[in-house]
Amino acid sequence: TLFRSAERAVAGYKDPYTGEKISLFQAMKKDLIVRDHGIRLLEAQIATGGIIDPVNSHRLPLDMAYKRNYFDEEMNKILSDPNDDTKGFFDPNTQENLTYLQLMERCVTDPETGLCLLPLTDRKST
Repeated sequence: TLFRSAERAVAGYKDPYTGEKISLFQAMKKDLIVRDHGIRLLEAQIATGGIIDPVNSHRLPLDMAYKRNYFDEEMNKILSDPNDDTKGFFDPNTQENLTYLQLMERCVTDPETGLCLLPLTDRKST
């Protein structure tokens, strides 16, 4: 199920050959998860606090995760490129499909809760 896939993206995947816990990117490299779906999950991780290291149970910003070899140069370019075509996140204000990073840039931080929120415009007034 979709929930299980998302759960494994956080908790880590089990390498069927070694039994070790591996990251989402490592699972993608071993063809345990479809590449496009894995990119979406990585974008979601970035948007919600950083790339997850399931072995050490912490999150890292994209640039630091790359420096620590959590993924390769090709994946770093994909995740860093705002013009990449893996745009699966809809902005209801503009009717655009965006990457997670692009959508997050349009959000504002709520001063009371600290949550990052997407302001919605009132389309009735147009």
